[in-house]
Amino acid sequence: MGEWSEYFEDFPEEAPQPPSAEERAKEKLDTDIKGMNADAFALIAKTKQKAIDKAQEQKKQFLESIDDCPQCGERNLNTYKLENASYLCECQACGIFGSGDNFSSAIHQTASAIGDNIDWRYGSLFKVSTK
Repeated sequence: MGEWSEYFEDFPEEAPQPPSAEERAKEKLDTDIKGMNADAFALIAKTKQKAIDKAQEQKKQFLESIDDCPQCGERNLNTYKLENASYLCECQACGIFGSGDNFSSAIHQTASAIGDNIDWRYGSLFKVSTK
């Protein structure tokens, strides 16, 4: 058997070639885009977390009780009594939520939402009047 170099002399088209300038530029562009996307996703996550933190701070004054969540079982179901005398339940662990005219109906609506894949962090029912 001969050396590898002899094989490539016989079949030069199969010899490993260094990447062309175009291939290197495309690889660099792909790497740069991935880096920018990672930065953008991190910024979006940071902004979303700031909005959640601000909303949580605003909700503190309306917090009435913390109970067991009907979906995940954790003691993270915050119940808020809002200005319009309605109640809102939001689990801080799994995100399930529900509202009602009284505490009982809010808990019932929250329990009815099990399996609906809802999350208050992506669309809360919490509203504060700005009058």
